[in-house]
Amino acid sequence: MWFRMLGSLEMHGPSGEFPIVAQRRQIILMMTLLEANRSVGMDRLMEAVWDDAPPATAKAQVQICISMLRRMLSEAGLPPDIISTTNNGYMVRVPADQLDSLAFADLIRRAYQAVAEHRLSEADEMFHAATGLWRGHGLTTGNSRILRSANVRLVHELVGAVEQWADVRLRLGTHHSLVGYLSELVSHHPLREGLRARLMRVLYQSGQQAEALKVYRNGRRLLVDELGIEPGEELQLLERAILNGAPDTAPQPVATPAVGPMVQVTPRLLPTDIQDFTGHAEPIHQLRQHLLSRDGSPNSVPVVVLCGKAGVGKTTLATHIGHLLADEFPDGQLFVQLNSLSVQPVTVAQALERFLRALGVAGSAIPERLEERAELYRQLLAHRRVLVVLDDAVDEEQLRWLIPGSAGCAVMVTSRFRLTGQPGVTIVNVPVFDQEQAMQLLTKVVGSDRAYAELSECLRLVELCGGLPIGLRIVGARLASRPHWSIGQFVERITDESQRLHELVYRGLGVRATLALTYQVLSETAQRLFRRLALLEVHDFPGWLAVPLLDTSVHEAEEALDELIDAQFLDVERLDRSGRLRFRLHSLIRTYARERLGHDESPGDRSAALARLLGAWLFFTEQAHRKEYGGDHTLLHGKAQRWAVPDNVIERELIDPIQWYESERHGIVGAVCQAARAGLDELCWDLALTSVTLFEAQSFFDDWRVTHEMALVECRRTGNRRGEAAMLHSLGALRLYEQRFAEASLLLRPAQHIFAEIGDRHGQALVLRNLAFLDRAQGRIGDAARRCEQALPLLRAAGDAVGEAHVLGSIAQIELERGDFDAAEPHLTRALELVEVTGSRRIRCQLLCRLGDLQLARGNETDAEETFRSVVKMVQEYGDKVGEMYARYGLGVALARQQCTDEAEAELAKVQDQASYLPHRMLGGQIRMVRGRIQLDHGQADLALQLFSQAQQIFAELEMDTWRVRALLAVGDAYRSRGQGEAASIAWREAMALAGKLDSKIIRPVTAELRARTH
Repeated sequence: MWFRMLGSLEMHGPSGEFPIVAQRRQIILMMTLLEANRSVGMDRLMEAVWDDAPPATAKAQVQICISMLRRMLSEAGLPPDIISTTNNGYMVRVPADQLDSLAFADLIRRAYQAVAEHRLSEADEMFHAATGLWRGHGLTTGNSRILRSANVRLVHELVGAVEQWADVRLRLGTHHSLVGYLSELVSHHPLREGLRARLMRVLYQSGQQAEALKVYRNGRRLLVDELGIEPGEELQLLERAILNGAPDTAPQPVATPAVGPMVQVTPRLLPTDIQDFTGHAEPIHQLRQHLLSRDGSPNSVPVVVLCGKAGVGKTTLATHIGHLLADEFPDGQLFVQLNSLSVQPVTVAQALERFLRALGVAGSAIPERLEERAELYRQLLAHRRVLVVLDDAVDEEQLRWLIPGSAGCAVMVTSRFRLTGQPGVTIVNVPVFDQEQAMQLLTKVVGSDRAYAELSECLRLVELCGGLPIGLRIVGARLASRPHWSIGQFVERITDESQRLHELVYRGLGVRATLALTYQVLSETAQRLFRRLALLEVHDFPGWLAVPLLDTSVHEAEEALDELIDAQFLDVERLDRSGRLRFRLHSLIRTYARERLGHDESPGDRSAALARLLGAWLFFTEQAHRKEYGGDHTLLHGKAQRWAVPDNVIERELIDPIQWYESERHGIVGAVCQAARAGLDELCWDLALTSVTLFEAQSFFDDWRVTHEMALVECRRTGNRRGEAAMLHSLGALRLYEQRFAEASLLLRPAQHIFAEIGDRHGQALVLRNLAFLDRAQGRIGDAARRCEQALPLLRAAGDAVGEAHVLGSIAQIELERGDFDAAEPHLTRALELVEVTGSRRIRCQLLCRLGDLQLARGNETDAEETFRSVVKMVQEYGDKVGEMYARYGLGVALARQQCTDEAEAELAKVQDQASYLPHRMLGGQIRMVRGRIQLDHGQADLALQLFSQAQQIFAELEMDTWRVRALLAVGDAYRSRGQGEAASIAWREAMALAGKLDSKIIRPVTAELRARTH
């Protein structure tokens, strides 16, 4: 032959053998010979020599090599035009009998044809001749990546031919001579299970049963150690048959070949299904349904994309479902790992080449052009039922070439991206494991006894891995390989987040490496956003935060956000109450993001991003307060730097400020905490105080307390006196809401002192307003009135219309309690006028409740009922649960006064339970007073006494002596109704003694009633 390359490269001519010493010439000649009689492009030749880094002179160097090869061929006496120049490269023209690789392919094709026609002796001769062309176990590939890939393909053809040759000789009974050759091949290809199975059969049929079993056990040990898997079904059944001395160890008949250089075989390319497959019941159901469905066009191919984040087990699931549906696709399963995100991905052309070979096409018959390969691929799958599994795809372009053209086939794709651009594709999301599924997997890997002995530690591992299967498998594998470790020890190792990804690695499998593949293909902007999302200290977050994190336009931020979603780095968590999407980072992905943040960004960049983030929270929260209150009313602000969120984002997000507040509650609290840790005291107290609108409206008192106490500590640390006073004032207001009046006084008074000291008149006014409430609650009506009068001019000077309206409402309430209804009305009217201008819904509802109280005091129960009903409707519309309680209480009183007993009871019962606990116990006591009067009027003295006694106890605990006097008066009335005069007198005398300590104006009507009863 002129050329031999199956082993080492040799060139022969009439003048004898001509050695080719220069490696570069060897590579170029072998590349042209591999594609003999077809053109090889210049780019392909350069890639073969220099991989992905050709020098600037590469093209010229290839041309020089070709020239030298032509001269050598001529000197050897070979035809001078054997290497010709084509449009885009070069071509070697060589007859099939003058190149061993072409002769090998032709002999193998003819051998398969002979087997199909049952000419076994002829097939034996051809297989013998074909394998004899090999002078080693692989090509001489040098450092060429392309040649190494070609070597794998040719060796695969050799091994396949030897397997078929062994089957033929077993039928002929001449298999003994193959023992040595098969043994040598198995040693070079130890993971080739088909080859090992032939060696076992040949040994067994040669009377060497022990040696056959030894071959199996050696192979099993290698598979378990190297791949962590058991041998396939063929080897396992064969071992069992040999152990049982079964006669059916002969191979199955060889598949019938097709006409031409291809053999119609049934490809079975799926990897082995894992024994401990766990979970994913819902995705499995969806996959079966979609892959087997014929509801669409009768000519369409079902294409299902398994979409999920890195490490969620998409490949494992695809393999599992492929095996489950094997009977539904009797013509075989094709599988290829595209590895699209790896350094050396499998190209579409390479994938088609693999599929064509698996379908029986000889290497020499595979077309060069991509389009022709795709056409042949579709032609071979026509009228066949084959499942095609494309693992780790990255875009729709790959799918376009690899989807069959016939409806009998189906395609299953795994990807970290949502490949919705492919027409007719169905997306099946693969979620992370829930706790139950994660525990099942962990238990299978480490053993049930060990898992249940440390159950709480196992549950902690599940939590730390976030239910991500790859993390759980690594954890399980490390524990299984170290039986002397306790599970608790391993929990300690991975609890430290900075070390977690270092620990989640086992024998080349690692969470970090898996996530890095996705990270590397993101755009620079998406990478930057991903890193900076690690700054967020919340479970979920809104999309608008991407804008300040990137310091860019809304459009660019949204594009980056969408890219992270497509890459499965970001989960779409849920819709908030306003219908807006919220997003979440999986715990292990967040850990990786923090690693990247520390590695890829400078301290200055991190600090700047955090400052923008916190400044945006303050700006947004400030805008929400302004929209709810009509301005910066009832609020103090500091000088912290804001980051202005674009107007269109504000308009889109702040349709309802209270709903926005509630959705962003955890983010705001987290931002306050971050500001405190970062030493941003001014921003910290300002954001905390601005957020009180939310905390107050929705009764989030724990958040109110935590944020303010943290800000107070930071302000005191830095000597920020105004911030300190603001936090003391707001914490005092919180104590008032909680009806812890003694504690409120201890906070409000030093706040007043600091505001006076620094000359902050607005701050003084706000504290006076709260001190007035404290005085009124404890029966010091005169002091309350004086403080309100002091606060009014200060609030007007500050332009705080809502604060002024609030104080006017308090004055009206004081006059109501004094019984001076005419004095109350103008204050109330003016207050309502002020809030109408600002548009503050919450204060308006509070003032309308005051109006309802005034109407009740004047005996206008019908008007009062209408007023309270309107307030109930308003507070329900914007979700003010506290306001609803007080409005329903007023409505219940109005209905009771009109003798609508059942309806009054119904309204009061709706809110009594929730008003029985802090911070609304006072209202709970007042409700019991009204319900007690209703029961007493209906002759239910026992129940009335119970309600009055409960109310009296509540007012006593709250130190609300005015209401306690009223409750004691009612207790006496209940005793009298029961005929217990002495008990009634004791209650009335206690009330009289307490009343003597209170403001004479407010208690005068009650005192008159007491004197009448005690006499």
